[in-house]
Amino acid sequence: MQYLSPSTFTGETISGPLDKKAIQLGRKKLFAELELSGETTIDLQGKPFTKNDIIKYFDDLLKEDALTYHSAIGDDPVLLGFLEHSGMGKKEKFGNNPLYKEEQFIQWVSPYFCHSFAAFTKGCFQQPDEDGMTSLMSNSLLMTPGDTEKAWNTVIRIIMDNIATLERFIAQDKKRKAAGSVTPAQLKALMEFNYIRMIQLLPQGRFAPIRDKYAYCMMNACIDVFNANVRNRSYARNWMENAILLAVSPNVKDQLSKKLQEMESLGMPEPGRGVSNSSSSSSSTAPWKIVLIIIIAIARIATCRSDSSSSSSYYYKSQNSPIYKIDQHLFDSLMHSQEGTTEVEPGSTTPIKKAVADTPTFIYKIKRHPKHK
Repeated sequence: MQYLSPSTFTGETISGPLDKKAIQLGRKKLFAELELSGETTIDLQGKPFTKNDIIKYFDDLLKEDALTYHSAIGDDPVLLGFLEHSGMGKKEKFGNNPLYKEEQFIQWVSPYFCHSFAAFTKGCFQQPDEDGMTSLMSNSLLMTPGDTEKAWNTVIRIIMDNIATLERFIAQDKKRKAAGSVTPAQLKALMEFNYIRMIQLLPQGRFAPIRDKYAYCMMNACIDVFNANVRNRSYARNWMENAILLAVSPNVKDQLSKKLQEMESLGMPEPGRGVSNSSSSSSSTAPWKIVLIIIIAIARIATCRSDSSSSSSYYYKSQNSPIYKIDQHLFDSLMHSQEGTTEVEPGSTTPIKKAVADTPTFIYKIKRHPKHK
C-alpha cells in the first residue's frame, strides 16, 4: 500500500497539525477538479483515484490519531520521502520521534513502510546501491512482525533468483549459445564486490544459509570461468575472494579457500606475460600469428598518419583501462572458448574439479504468516 500525504490532495505543504476544516476543504477541491476534468478518475502520484477513492481516503483521515500520524511524517522529510517515493540517500536517518516506538503508530504505518521497503530494496539490487542499502539497514524498520516477514521474503526471492541464475550458468553448455543462456554480463553483475557487499549488509541471522548457498554457487561458476580460458583466471580469482567474504559457515569458507589456493597454484596470468597453448598445433601456428600482427601494425601506422589525433586518443584510453575490467572479448570467451585448455608458463593444464561430493545441503524455507489486518 503506497503512502499518500494529505498534501498530495490539498496541494499544500503540511506545516503543522492538520484540522478537520482543512481536510474538508481539500476534499471539496478534489471533487471540483474531478468534475471539471470530465473524467471518472484523477491522477495523484501516478495513481488514479475515483470519487469513491477520494471519499474513503478523507474518511480515513478523520479517524482517531490519523491526522497526528500524518503530521509527524510530514515533519520528517527523510521518512516522508521514503514512504512516498521509496527512496533514501546516503547516511539519511529518520527523525528521533518517540511516536515511532509506539505500537499503535507502527500498526498504522506498517503497510506503507512494507510497500516502500520492498520497492526500495528491489531497486537497490537492480542498480546496486550500497549507500542506500546501508542507510536503510541503519534505520528502524517501522513494521509489524507479519509485515517484516513479508518484506524480508521479497529480498529472499531476489537472492534466490540470482542463485538460480548462477546454477543455470553452471549447468549450461559453455561452447554453444542457446536461448535463455546466462550471458557473461549477467554472471559478472552477480559476483562483483558491490553486489556481494549489499548481501553482506542483510541480517546475518536470517540470511546465513542463503549466503552460504550463494557463495557455493559462485565457487562452481568461478571454476567454470577459470577452466574456460587462461585469460579469465584473474577474474575468477577475484570473484572467489568475494565468495569467501560472503560465506558465513566455517565449512563453506574452508572449501572456498581451498579452491582459491588450488587456482593460485595452477598459475595466474600476469600483465605482459604471454599465453601458450598446450597443443602442438597452436605452437606451430605461432610464427604466422606474428607475421599477421606485423602486417596489422604496419596498416595501423599508415592509418595513424592520416588521423593521428583519433588514433592517439584510442591508444591512450586502451593503455589506461583498469586491469580487472572485463571487456566484451573476454566476456565472449567465457561462453565460446574453442582453444582448449591453455596455460601460463609456468603452470598446469589440469582443470579444477568441482566439489560435488562435498556439496553441502542448504535448506531455507520462506515462512508464511497470516496477512496483517
